[in-house]
Amino acid sequence: MATSNRVLVIGGTGSIGKGVAVGLQRAGHAVRIFTRDGVAARQQLGEGFDYAQGTLSDDNSLRRALEGCSGVHLSLPSGHDPVVLEQVQHQGAARVARLAAEQHVGHLTYTSGYLVSERFAHIPAEQAKLNAEKAIRNSGVPYTIFRPTYFTDILPRFVQGKRGSIIGKQPHPIRFLTVSDFAGMVAAAHRLPGTNSSLFVCGPEALTFEQALRLYMEAQVPGGQMSHTPFWMMGLMNRLFLKGQLTETLQLLAATEAVGEIGDPAAAIQIFGAARTTVREWSRKMG
Repeated sequence: MATSNRVLVIGGTGSIGKGVAVGLQRAGHAVRIFTRDGVAARQQLGEGFDYAQGTLSDDNSLRRALEGCSGVHLSLPSGHDPVVLEQVQHQGAARVARLAAEQHVGHLTYTSGYLVSERFAHIPAEQAKLNAEKAIRNSGVPYTIFRPTYFTDILPRFVQGKRGSIIGKQPHPIRFLTVSDFAGMVAAAHRLPGTNSSLFVCGPEALTFEQALRLYMEAQVPGGQMSHTPFWMMGLMNRLFLKGQLTETLQLLAATEAVGEIGDPAAAIQIFGAARTTVREWSRKMG
């Protein structure tokens, strides 16, 4: 087992993975970014990280990237193509877990999702993450699986110009979590032994999508207007104009509208403490 505090981040150029990489570094960990394009990653993230180039399908490049690492964090891209989801989310995570066990990595953390369960396995992204979780558990590597609720950082995606749009009715309160607070939890996890558990993590306050988006717009788009877009209309736009790019988002939002937020943060709070950043605070800092 490596004795360093170097953590390999896979998916470190994504919106969540980048935040985790920065959070790990701020917490004192040495961070290595695994990327397909080292030049582009360096231009995006800067010189403060170590970079290892390769692909999730290549055992040799993954072995080299894992060498000397005490931990590895997986923040894998999702999407709407079931074939890609299987190759990246499931098989990619399984390969990393297998090689991490081979190299005696001390702790594997994984960004999953709060809906990941047999109940929602009809959604391809959730099925792929469910399979990834099973592979991680079976690998023998000490692990912590994080199941975050919606990230506060997605709110700007629901604003076009001066108009904010909620998809569907979304009546249930959600405890929105900032990527920076989540990154702090991951960084703390890598100072501890693997918990071998799945932890639901959330923010400090419960707000509906509309309440959260209004707070963001008050800070960033003053005078903006709010509306609700029906699922049928977004589904039609997704098919006709967006080539299915919103399929996963619409599936998750439909599930959220039906059941709300699922998960108890008590275990995560006991280990890491409660998240502190509110939607209002985050929105004001965005400026």
